[in-house]
Amino acid sequence: MRTKSIKILQVEKGFVLALTMVVLLSLATFSIAMMGILQKNSDNRVRANQVNTVSQAAEFGVESGRLWLVDQLTRAGTDAIVITNTESTSVTGDCLGVHGYTNTSNFIHYSYRQTNQTFASGTGETSNFGRYGYEFYVQRIGNHTTLNGWNYIPQDTQGEETITPNTYNNRRIFYRVLSCGFGPGNEKIVPLQGFFSAGGDGATGNVARSLNVEGFYRP
Repeated sequence: MRTKSIKILQVEKGFVLALTMVVLLSLATFSIAMMGILQKNSDNRVRANQVNTVSQAAEFGVESGRLWLVDQLTRAGTDAIVITNTESTSVTGDCLGVHGYTNTSNFIHYSYRQTNQTFASGTGETSNFGRYGYEFYVQRIGNHTTLNGWNYIPQDTQGEETITPNTYNNRRIFYRVLSCGFGPGNEKIVPLQGFFSAGGDGATGNVARSLNVEGFYRP
């Protein structure tokens, strides 16, 4: 009888040991799976934060281009002035490419640009911002006779300027700011365009040196 009890006890111990091993193995597998999920969620949060920061950098580029236009329009004088595409460069770089300039045999014409712009590194949480950058181009893209007429005359930005620099006229002039935000190592690029207008014949909304925001577009 005692021998039988010992055997039963040994069987029970073996069962408990096997059950314990199964539970431990299940917990280990569950822990590894949870670690993978947490790691994936962490990676997704980092990517989302990077995309958000790169988007902010692109917006900063558009705003910098707008401020340059404001600076040009607020110089001496009150007549409507045309800021013309007096500069040109070959179609190179990721930013121009994502904005649709893909023919490297052409030149892009523009009024003003800033490239390879980076943000000053701060301290603590803001120190990471110095790894992001931006660039932008300001272009004249056309005009029309009156604000309501919309007799639109396009300006080919891959061709030479069609208006004499610093000319004055009574037509409303349109400008575009092409901007790109760059993530660390240029791994993430966000393009953004801002559209603005100025000038006109004095009709409602046609204040000669006032820059109007026409809208924004993300290619």
